[in-house]
Amino acid sequence: MITFGELAGLLAADFLQARRTADMYSASLSEEYHVNPLLRGMPVPRYTIAEAEIDLPLRIMGVRKTEIGEEEMQKILDKIRRGLPTLLYRNIKNCYYDKQAAVVREKSGVVEPEEVGISMRQQEEPRAQVVRLSQVPELRASYKASTAAICTLMNQYMATYVKENSISEMRLLDFTDVFIETLYRVCKEEFSTYLDVQTPYINKEALKKMCQTVGSTMFFEFREIFEQPEGLLVSAETGKMEQNFAPEQLMRVKMKIREQDVNFVVDQNEESGEKRRFLTLG
Repeated sequence: MITFGELAGLLAADFLQARRTADMYSASLSEEYHVNPLLRGMPVPRYTIAEAEIDLPLRIMGVRKTEIGEEEMQKILDKIRRGLPTLLYRNIKNCYYDKQAAVVREKSGVVEPEEVGISMRQQEEPRAQVVRLSQVPELRASYKASTAAICTLMNQYMATYVKENSISEMRLLDFTDVFIETLYRVCKEEFSTYLDVQTPYINKEALKKMCQTVGSTMFFEFREIFEQPEGLLVSAETGKMEQNFAPEQLMRVKMKIREQDVNFVVDQNEESGEKRRFLTLG
């Protein structure tokens, strides 16, 4: 059983797949035309579906509505318990290397990537290098221990938040914001016991950014639970319907699909060098 929205999306996706298959075949033909002296000057055949009309008999079987209950919230807490340790430790390491690179850059002004770490080249002085975590096993062990401690507290705090708030009124963005704020508070407390030189982040802004990165990743995990497809449940077994149901028992839907090209655009900021990639209608 699927929703009408899912059915319409699958129909459109099938037309996209048909266009892709046709374009790939035209590309293959173009190579054959190029190597054949008799065909080289002829246009390569290519056809598109400018517009298609679909007439579907459907039967409404019910309504699917997403309701967040205790079972769904338990799934979210399970996602935090399983996914956060690896994700957090990876981001702590990334934050550490960002800090190392910034410190080296501040000393010598130029950072040059090499096979191992990031090194600085200065005239006649020994080059400065980013110290990899594998070279400081004690610090790496501390980061792993801190990751475990942070995750333990996050599991407790988020479980408490779920118990103390109305589950039916929870929203995805609100829940994610609470997760990020809690993570920042717990990380800040955990790393306050470190010496400044040993913390994995340069400053509080870098710590906030790390927590936001972790939260943004977990957002997509939470969304699987919060945003399950809603809509009319329909049966689209058209052949059986025509035989087993009277016309008044069915709903007929007519859809028109029109082809529209899109262009992939890369926009680069000249000052910062930052690139943005997006699609525009052709």
